[in-house]
Amino acid sequence: GTIERCIRLWSNPGELVLSPFAGIGSEGYEAVLRGRRYLGIELKREYYEVACRNLERAVLQTKQGRLL
Repeated sequence: GTIERCIRLWSNPGELVLSPFAGIGSEGYEAVLRGRRYLGIELKREYYEVACRNLERAVLQTKQGRLL
């Protein structure tokens, strides 16, 4: 998708991807899956909690060595 292409085009593995409006962590999810570090900022607690779950899922997927 679009986010995945942006992550690949504008960052390199190991670099930091910053999302000042993190929402549910879509950019972070794609960044983690592609070997980038991620820093997201979100004010809304509900979005933050969903983003944490999504990022945990991405970390687990990379540890398993596959993309789901």
